[in-house]
Amino acid sequence: MTVHVSPDELLSLVFDAAELSAAAASHLASCAQCRQQEAELRLLATDLTIARLSEPSPESLTRYQALFDQVQQQPAPLQRFVNRLRAVLTWDSRQQPLLQGVRSGGAIAYRQLFTADEVELELMVEPIGSLRRVEGDLIVDTEAGIGAPALVELLDRHGAPVYSVETDADGIFRFEGVHPGRYQAVITRAYAAPVEVETLEIV
Repeated sequence: MTVHVSPDELLSLVFDAAELSAAAASHLASCAQCRQQEAELRLLATDLTIARLSEPSPESLTRYQALFDQVQQQPAPLQRFVNRLRAVLTWDSRQQPLLQGVRSGGAIAYRQLFTADEVELELMVEPIGSLRRVEGDLIVDTEAGIGAPALVELLDRHGAPVYSVETDADGIFRFEGVHPGRYQAVITRAYAAPVEVETLEIV
């Protein structure tokens, strides 16, 4: 009777870097079923690592929550912070015959430009295996620039945040490991109205 590597041993191997016994290691090397389970656990570990790295710091979330509470308590003088600026797609490299991007495994790297009042959002979407890397640049047409790091969120069709990351002081940000699909993008800025892309297709 074949004795496979136990789930607990595989979990310890992947998440705790624990060493297997000689017998378990020998079995793992020759058992396709156990190697498949190990591979699936390692993919899960990678996804969890990406999710942790993409999360804003607790301090950032506290700052944005405080700003939101301030807006809720003082709607009249801060109404401009509540009304979102809706950014619309004004340029897509896939629609330019000479700038359609580099095809990689059936997917294409492409650029998009979204514009709103005094704001531009430039995105670069690059295929990384079956997932996507999304790099962005929030450009503000004021001398002060964005003023402070902004919170960028990709929401699902129910309005729930799926991915979130904070820009740097220049408005640059990056998402790793984004699944292709349709999202709503919302950028919460500390000293100005939020920016919204109502429909963002990641392909």
